[in-house]
Amino acid sequence: MKNFYFSLALLLLITQACHDVKHADFLPADTPLSTTIDGITYRPGNWAHPDYSAPFTFLGNHRLVIESPVDTGTVFVHLEWRRRDLHPEAKGMILVNALTQDTIRNRLALAVTNDFGNIVFEPQPGARTYYLYYLPHTSTGKYYPKLNYLEPQETADPVWSQRVARLNLTQLPEGKVTASESIDDFHSFFPMEVTATTEEVNAYTAAHPQSYYLFPESRHRSIRMSHFLPYHWIRRGPQSGLQDDVKRGEYYTFQVGLYATGKAMNDVKVTWSDLVNKQGAHIDANQITCFNTGGIDLNGKPFAKVVNVPAGKVQAFWLGVDVPIDIQPGSYQGSFIFQPMGEKPDTCMLALDVTADTIANHGDDDPANMTRLRWLNSTLGTDPDFIVQPFLPVSFEDHSLHVLGRDVILGDNGLPAQIQSYFTTEMTKLADAPESLLAKAMDLTITANDGHRIDWQSQNFSIAQNHPGAATWSVINHAEGFDLHVHGRLEYDGMLDYYLELIANQATEVQDIALPIAYRPEAAEYLVGLGYQGERRPERVDWHWDVEYHQEGAWMGAVNKGLQYVLRDENYERPLNTNFYHNKPLKMPPSWFNDGRGGIRISRQGEAIVADNYTGKRSLQAGDTLHFNIRFLITPFKTINTEKHFSTRFVHEYVPVDSAIAWGGTVINVHHAKPINPYINYPFYALDSMKAYIDEAHTKGVKVKLYNTIRELTYHAYELFALRSLGDEIFNDGEGGGHSWLQEHLEDHYHSAWHATEVNDAAILDKGTSRWTNYYIEGLNWLAKNQQIDGLYLDDIAFSRETVKRIASVMNRHRDEVVIDLHSANQYNPRDGYINSIFLYMEHVPYISRLWFGEYFDYSEDPDYWITEVSGIPFGVGGEMLEGGGHPYRGLVYGMTTRKYSTFDPRPIWKLFDEFGIAQSRMQGYWVEEQAIKTSNPRVRTTIYRKPDAVLIAIGSWSKTDEQVQLHIDWEALGMDP
Repeated sequence: MKNFYFSLALLLLITQACHDVKHADFLPADTPLSTTIDGITYRPGNWAHPDYSAPFTFLGNHRLVIESPVDTGTVFVHLEWRRRDLHPEAKGMILVNALTQDTIRNRLALAVTNDFGNIVFEPQPGARTYYLYYLPHTSTGKYYPKLNYLEPQETADPVWSQRVARLNLTQLPEGKVTASESIDDFHSFFPMEVTATTEEVNAYTAAHPQSYYLFPESRHRSIRMSHFLPYHWIRRGPQSGLQDDVKRGEYYTFQVGLYATGKAMNDVKVTWSDLVNKQGAHIDANQITCFNTGGIDLNGKPFAKVVNVPAGKVQAFWLGVDVPIDIQPGSYQGSFIFQPMGEKPDTCMLALDVTADTIANHGDDDPANMTRLRWLNSTLGTDPDFIVQPFLPVSFEDHSLHVLGRDVILGDNGLPAQIQSYFTTEMTKLADAPESLLAKAMDLTITANDGHRIDWQSQNFSIAQNHPGAATWSVINHAEGFDLHVHGRLEYDGMLDYYLELIANQATEVQDIALPIAYRPEAAEYLVGLGYQGERRPERVDWHWDVEYHQEGAWMGAVNKGLQYVLRDENYERPLNTNFYHNKPLKMPPSWFNDGRGGIRISRQGEAIVADNYTGKRSLQAGDTLHFNIRFLITPFKTINTEKHFSTRFVHEYVPVDSAIAWGGTVINVHHAKPINPYINYPFYALDSMKAYIDEAHTKGVKVKLYNTIRELTYHAYELFALRSLGDEIFNDGEGGGHSWLQEHLEDHYHSAWHATEVNDAAILDKGTSRWTNYYIEGLNWLAKNQQIDGLYLDDIAFSRETVKRIASVMNRHRDEVVIDLHSANQYNPRDGYINSIFLYMEHVPYISRLWFGEYFDYSEDPDYWITEVSGIPFGVGGEMLEGGGHPYRGLVYGMTTRKYSTFDPRPIWKLFDEFGIAQSRMQGYWVEEQAIKTSNPRVRTTIYRKPDAVLIAIGSWSKTDEQVQLHIDWEALGMDP
C-alpha cells in the first residue's frame, strides 16, 4: 500500500510539474555560443608544445593577448581572465613581447583573483602587442611527469617599482586584453570553463532566489567545473528545459547541472515522466535513465547511488533516453524532477524532435554523440550458456564433477575430498587415467580451548546445474556450538569457488579455526606466492598477513597438476596493481586475518605436504558469523597447441602490412601511441585508417590486435567529464598532479598515470571493478564487429576473471579465432606488494593465448623460476621473452623466443623453425620423464622437438661457467636407429 501511495504522489507531482511548465521556453541544444566575452575573443594560439620526453620549463598552455596604446612609460591593464584554477594568486606570470618573445621584467601584479587581475608594466619601444602567460610551469617530463607551477616573482627594477608606487593609476594609459588563447583547441577553457564572476553569480541568485538551481546543457558541452559556474549559463539566463533533434533508434543523452547555493543539497532524487507527443505516442519512462543515481554493475546487478552536492558546488547529472527505432516522428516532451532531501522539487523539461531518419547502432558509431554512455549499464558477455573453446561444459554424477582435464570429488561436507588431473607432462594431450593432487580430504577444523577438534555432521547436500558452464552445491554441517554452511561452485575453466559461513550458536573461545590443504608430494613440487618467486617448494614456509604485501594464498604444483588458492572474506575488493598497489592495497580478510593472528604454514606431515591456513585464537559471541571464503584454480587449464604456438609470430610494431609479412609475422600488435591507435585504452579515434589497415592485413592473411585494457584512460576520451560526474565510481580518487592538462582541467580527485610523450597523451587511473568494465566490453564488441580486430594485447590486467570471460565471449561471437596475449612487467617488487605476475593473473590464463613476461623478469634465474614464473607451461599457455630480448638458448628449452620489436629480431630462429618444421613436431621438455635426450650435467637442460625422421635439440645452460656435456640419447624411445 505504501508503494501505491508513493506512486500516486509521484504521478501527481510529475503531472503538476508538466502543467507548471506547459509554456516553458526551451533552450535549443545546438545554440551557437559567441566566442567573445567582455570584448575578449577565445581562440587557439597554436604555439609550440614543449618536448615532453625530457625535463622542461614552459611558458604555459594559456595566455592573454594585450594591446598597449603606447610603447613608452607605464601601462595599466585590467585582466578579465575568468580563471578556474584554485589559488591563482600563488602562480607566477610571465609577460613577453609578442614579436621578439623578450621577457618584460618591469611589471607588477597589483591584484590577482579568479575573476580578474590588474597589472602595470613598462612597454618596449616599438612594441604594442604582448602575451601574458599566467600558468607557467616546470615539469620532469617523461612517462610519469611531476609538474610545478612557477610561483610569483618580483623581476622589476626596484627604482621603477618605487616610481610606479607614486603614480596615480587612474591616469595611466590603459592596455586592453583582446584575446584569451590556448596552446590548441584541446587545451581551451571555452566555453564550459570560462567562469562567471562572483559578482555575476550573486546578481543571478539575487534576481532568482532559490536554494538550488538547475541548468540544462547539451551533450556536446560537458559540464567540467564543480567549483564555479560557467559564464555561458549566466549569460543565457534561466532556462526551463532543453530542446534537441534526435533520430529514430538513437540513444540520446543530455545533462542537467545542479548548483547548490548556501547549503548542501543531499540525497538528490531524480524522477521523470514519459516523453509524449500531441498524438499520444510516447517514449516510455522505462527507456530513460540517470547514470548518476544508479545503473547496472559489472556483475549485472542493479544498484542505486546517493548523490550529495556540497554547498557552492555544481553537480552534473547525465541522463539518457533510448529512442525506439519504430517510433512515430514528431515532438516529444517530458519532465525531469529533481528533489534534494528536505527541499522543494524543481523541474527541467526536455523536448525531443524525432525526425523520420534512423541511425544505426543507437548512434554508437560516432563516440562524440555520447550515446555510448548507455554501455555503462550493459550486461553483454554474461551469457551463462556460452563456453569458450577448448573448454567443455561442467558435468557431474553424484559427488563427482568433471571439467576439461580435471575432476573434483566432493566429500559429504561439500569440500574437496580429491582433485584429479588428466594432463600429461608434455602438456599437449590428456591421459586416460588421472593423477591425484590431494593426500587427504579438506575440512574446516576448529580446535576448542581444551585442545580437542570438533566433529562435523553433514546434511542436506544438494547439487544443481542451471547452465552448462557451472555447477553449484550446498551443504549444512553441524557441530557442538557451530553451524557451517558450505556453498561451492565449479566453473568450466577449473575455477572452484567456496563461500563458507561459520555461525557460532553460543559464546565460546577457540584456539584455532583452520583449513589445512594436504597435497601429495608429487603435486607440490613447486611453490609460487607467499613471498617466494617460482622455485622448488622449501621444506617449511611460515607466512603472516601484512597489508604491505599483495599476498593472499599460494600455488603449489607440478607441470601437469597443481592448485592455487586465495583466502578472502566478504570485504574483498580487487587491489590496484602495476605500480599502484599501495594506492589501493589488499583489504585484510577479517576471518582469516583475525587481527594479525592468522597465517599460512607449509610443511611436510608424514606423506603429505600440508598448507595449514590457520587463524589463531579468537572469541565468538552467539550469532557471530565468519566468512571463510576460498577460491581455488585447478591447473593446468588446457593443453598447449604447439602447432599453433610455433606458427603464430608476433610483430610488435606498427609497420606496413607487407613489412610484417616479409619479416615472417602472422599477427601484428598495434600498441597505443600509434597513428591508428593514438590514445591509451580508447581505440576510437582514427577509425577509418584503422579499418583500412585491418582490411589490408586480412586480405593478406595477417591478424591485427590492439592494445586496449583497463587501468588508465586517456584524457582524450569523449566521456571523460561524464565519467568524472560519477564521483569515484569509475576513476580512482587521488592527489591529482601529473600532466598540465590534467591539473588545469581536472584539478583534483584523480590519480595521474601514464603519459605517452610521443603523442602527448596523458591518462588517469580507472577502476577495473566499476561500470567502466561494461563500457569496455561493449567497446570490444563494437571493435570486433565493425573494425574486425582479431584480439587484444593486454598490458597487465586490472580487472577480474569474470571480465576476461566476457571479453572472450563477445569477441568469439564475431571472429573465428581470437588471440589475446598478456604482457606483464614483473610485479614482484615493493611498488606492487611483491606479488608474482603469474599468481596475480592465473585466474585470467584460461582465456589467454600467449604470455609475454616481461620487463624486470630475471632470465638469469634457475630452471624452476623459468618454468613457473615465465613459461606458462604448467598453466596451459605458451610464453615469449621480453626483458633485454630474452635468453635465446634457455628460452628455446621452453619453446620461447622474443618478438619482433624494437631492435630485437627473432627472424633467424623463425627461419630455423620453418626449415625444421617445428610446428609439426612433438615437444618434450626436460620435465617429461620419458624425454629421450638428456645431458650429464643438471645445470644444462634439454628440450627436444621430435619428428618421425628428425629431432631438434634445444640446450640451455644455467651454469656460471662454460661446460662440456654429454648427451644421453635413448634411441629406442626416439624410435630411431643411430
